[in-house]
This record gives sequence, structure tokens and C-alpha cells, in this order.
Amino acid sequence: MPVNVRLLGIAVFFNLLGRGAFMASSALYFTRFAGVTPGQLGVGLAVAGATGLVSGVPFGHLADRRGQRDVAAVLLILSALAAVFFLVVDGFVQFTAVAVVFTFIERGAYAARQAVLSTLTAGEDATLARAQIRTIGNLGVAIGSGIAGLAIWVDTQEAYMGVIGFNAASYLICGLVFFALPRIAAVPVQPGASKLPVLRDRRYTAATMVNMIMVIHFAMLDIGFPLWIAQHTNAPHWMTAVLILFNTAGCVLFQISATRRIGTLESARRSWRLAGFLFLGTCVLTGLADGASALGACVLLLVAAGLHLYGEIIQSAAGWVISIDLAPAGQNGQYQGLFTTGFAFSQMVAPFVISTLVIENGTIGWVCLGATFALAGIAMTPVLRIADGASSANPCDKEIARS
Repeated sequence: MPVNVRLLGIAVFFNLLGRGAFMASSALYFTRFAGVTPGQLGVGLAVAGATGLVSGVPFGHLADRRGQRDVAAVLLILSALAAVFFLVVDGFVQFTAVAVVFTFIERGAYAARQAVLSTLTAGEDATLARAQIRTIGNLGVAIGSGIAGLAIWVDTQEAYMGVIGFNAASYLICGLVFFALPRIAAVPVQPGASKLPVLRDRRYTAATMVNMIMVIHFAMLDIGFPLWIAQHTNAPHWMTAVLILFNTAGCVLFQISATRRIGTLESARRSWRLAGFLFLGTCVLTGLADGASALGACVLLLVAAGLHLYGEIIQSAAGWVISIDLAPAGQNGQYQGLFTTGFAFSQMVAPFVISTLVIENGTIGWVCLGATFALAGIAMTPVLRIADGASSANPCDKEIARS
């Protein structure tokens, strides 16, 4: 494994180690010890999420113009500082204020971090390198969730506060590791050039929107399956933990091997389309678990989780290729900023889509969601054929045009 990939893996591991622990336990802390009701928690997170939508592109642009590594490292360290203030939250107003500041900085840090990753892993083995980093990151999430489980088991205010401090430390470590990476030179703005050309790039904007729809599938695992199992199936409630563990272990074990052949826009297009149909199968089987026996529901859910796992793996790899290969040289920051903004928006609306539009409408809701995924999988092909406004064409684009 190249040194840069190893360092990026270490940085992402520590970042997601703390974040995994924080995400799995923070709701309990805020609603039990910080004076925030469950309803206020949802409102505060929604406001913070909306604020985070506007930070990706400008911070990504700043990374291009001031050096991607340096901007990413500084923003990660600032994220650590902002995360510390969760320890002094007392009530809805303070929680919302801290969440807004943290999310605004953290989303910008993520965009700059993705730009660094795309720059330092460019080349023939780019997809393999990104798969290795994602695998290491998934391992961090898994261990972090275990740390959260210990805090929940101890169930004291001090234990939860320890997790919050641990999360802040993880951002700090990630930022410091980034300073060990090679410095990436700033790209000066050409005279008369648009400062934010990504906002005029029809193809990239369309790809971002298609991705925004597709990545709703992530909410199926931590929201869709738990609610469906509890409210509509005869499967035991512990099946939720089994499915999450199955997905986490599968991503760690198979991400690298399953994505070795996804390295061009053409292979990404095919994989993206396949992922859409895999998610369709996931949704149909999940819906059919309603009314089945306990054993039958468990079998259907396990097969659905298997389809979802493979779809997630190849969709993630295809998304890396699409988001990076469509971005012009020297503008990775702002382009990754837009792509990650689409992802952030999806994660903000996904809980509503899954819990309200899908769960409340039963099996037909799952079928409709699956059909949406299939259409999003198909839609990426015409999106990649949209002229990008440049006179030169990528050889991969020509390959797609002939298909």
C-alpha cells in the first residue's frame, strides 16, 4: 500500500472511529443530559444539516486556491474545536448553535478531504486505493459503534461525555495526520475565469442530483430495516443488529475485491446501473417480509441485505469514479464540494422519505422506492453523455457514447 494511501487510511480511520461512536450514542446524551427533547433534537439537526449544505462548494473552492491539504487539515482541526462545545450544551438553543457551527465547518472539511483523496490517489490504481481507504474507514465505524455500545452499557453522563471528547480528539488526530501528507500546490484563478465553474457544469450537476437520489439507500440500513422489522414483520427485533453487523463486516471484507474492475467511466456506468436494480431487489424482498413467518422474514431480510451490500459496494466505487473523473484538473475541491453537498442533502431528507413515505405505505412504499433506485441507476447513462462544455473529450466519454 503506497505511503499516501496508508496515511489517508489512518486519518480516515481515526476520524470515523470517533464519528461512529458519536453518531451511535449522542442522541441519548443530548435528550437525557443536555436538556434537549427528541423533537428539538430533530429540529436542531435539520437546521444544522441545512446550514452544512452551503459550505461544501465554497470551502472546496478555497481548498483549490489555497492548497487542498492545508485547508483540509485546518478545517478538521477547527471541527475538533467545534465538537468540544457539545460538552457544554444546555438546552435547545445552545445545541442548535453548536450543531450549526460544527456542521458548517465539518461539511467543508469533508469536501476538502475528498479533494485531497482524489488528488493523491489519482492514477491507474485509484479505485483500488479508494476502496482500501473506505474499508479502513468502515473498520473505524465498526469499532466506534462498539465504543458507543460500551458507553450506552455504562449509561452515565460521564461515559457519554467521554464519547463526545473522543470524537473531538478523532478530528484533531485526522487533521494532524493530514499535515504529514505531501503539500498540494494551490491552483491560481485564471484572469477572466469563472470563480465557481462547477455551478455551470450541467453534466456534473446532473450527476450530483442522480447520486443524491441513489444514496438514499444508506438510510435503508439504519432507519428502514429497524422500523420495518419492528412495525411490519414477525422477525425478532435483534435482526436489526444482525443486518447492520452483516453490512459492516461485508463492506470491510469485500469492498476491495468487488471494486477492482471499476476504474473507468464506462465500468462505473455499468456498475451504477446494476446497483439500481440491486436496490430494487432489496426493496421488493424487504416489502415481502411483511406477513411472512418469523423464519421466512429473517431469510427474506438477509437476502435483501446481501443485495443491498453488493449494491452499496459497487455504487460507492462507481460514485468515486464519476465524481472525480468528471472534475477538471485543478478544480477538485469545488467539484467534490458540490458532490458531497448532494450527499448531505440526501442524508437530510432520507429519514423523512424512509420513515414517512415508505414505512407508512407498507409494501407498495418499498416497491416505489425500489423503482426510484432502478430509474436513478438507468439515468446515469444519459447524464454521462451530456456535453460538459469543453472542447476536448475524455476517452472514457467516447467509449460511453458508443455503447
